[in-house]
Amino acid sequence: MEDSRLVKLYYDLEEAIKSNCADAVSVAFSGGIDSSLVAFITKKYCEVELIAVGLPESHDLKAAKSAAELIDMELKTVEIDQNEMVSEAEKMQSSIKLSRIETEFMLPFWIAAKYSTNKIFMCGQGADELFGGYARFRKEGSARNLSREIEELKHRIPEREEKISQIFNLKLFCPYLDDSVVNSAEAFTVDERIGDTGKVLLRNLALKFELPKRIVERKKKAAQYGSGSQKALRNVIKHRITFEIDFESEEIARAVAKATEPENKGWVETTVIENKISAIIKAKTLGSLREAAEDFMACISVAEKVSKD
Repeated sequence: MEDSRLVKLYYDLEEAIKSNCADAVSVAFSGGIDSSLVAFITKKYCEVELIAVGLPESHDLKAAKSAAELIDMELKTVEIDQNEMVSEAEKMQSSIKLSRIETEFMLPFWIAAKYSTNKIFMCGQGADELFGGYARFRKEGSARNLSREIEELKHRIPEREEKISQIFNLKLFCPYLDDSVVNSAEAFTVDERIGDTGKVLLRNLALKFELPKRIVERKKKAAQYGSGSQKALRNVIKHRITFEIDFESEEIARAVAKATEPENKGWVETTVIENKISAIIKAKTLGSLREAAEDFMACISVAEKVSKD
């Protein structure tokens, strides 16, 4: 017998999308399961414009083209070179306040919104938080409070995605953050949602909607990597500063360097020598250099505290 919880989640997601299809819709589209499922359901009820953004030959453009063919939908590709990517980042930063990391992963969203033809703009935001898509959820001993992740995202959306949408006169809708969808998903345990590979429940849901299996099984690639936005922004570096930081032991220094590497990779080069971390921080402008240095020191402070606990 089919799980009644999955049936309810199926109908709630479809109804949430259907109720926002009064007019034609544009979807920020990367070709992954999150945006593909949104697009696949939406096309049942209205005209849909898929918008994919990336550097030439980027992962997301290739994945989006493949996925669009699989679900038989037309795709608008916004192929943007490195200098244009940096220019758009500067425009976005002058309009809304974002951290350095947020700038990197929100840039494809900004560009997709800019090129949207339709006033209703949908996206896949919230799927990773609701269904445990991030790799950190699968690490032993990691915090797996998905409800808190969702609440924190809901508080950030108005200052980020909604503000960007408003700048381009769009009405934003995030189907995975609809209250009925969140409530239905939370009928499942955290383990059921995450599974061994992440987003197991969402993959089962997508198969129930008959989304092609090749899309359902596609591995996640974060927006800043898939679109090439991180590469573009971090290649344009003109200023640098060097830190030398002493720790109580070499063990703590290495633990801190390892913990901060994913967050700062590309902007910061770290070397551990005995109990010291030597860090070179790079940025395009003096203002962004200061912000990068502040971000790095904040990461260092948190990582040091965690390593001692």
